[in-house]
Amino acid sequence: MSALESVTLTIPRSAVSDVRSLTGALLDRMHELLERNTEGTLTEVERESLETLVQMAQFGQLIASALDAQAEAAEAR
Repeated sequence: MSALESVTLTIPRSAVSDVRSLTGALLDRMHELLERNTEGTLTEVERESLETLVQMAQFGQLIASALDAQAEAAEAR
C-alpha cells in the first residue's frame, strides 16, 4: 500500500470517545508493563500484551488527530 493512499473508517459517534484513548485501567497496565520492560522482567506473553497496548494507543492518537483536523476544517468554513 502506498503511503499516499487513504483509508476511511466508519465509527459510530457513540464509540468515538472510547476509541480516542485507552481506558484508565489499560493505560495503567501499559505503564506497568513499560516499567517492567525497562527492567527487563517481562515474560513473552506480557511483551505481546505491551505491544498490543502500544498499538492501540497509537491508533487512538491517529483517530484523535484526524478528528481534531476535521473539527478545525469545519471551524474554518
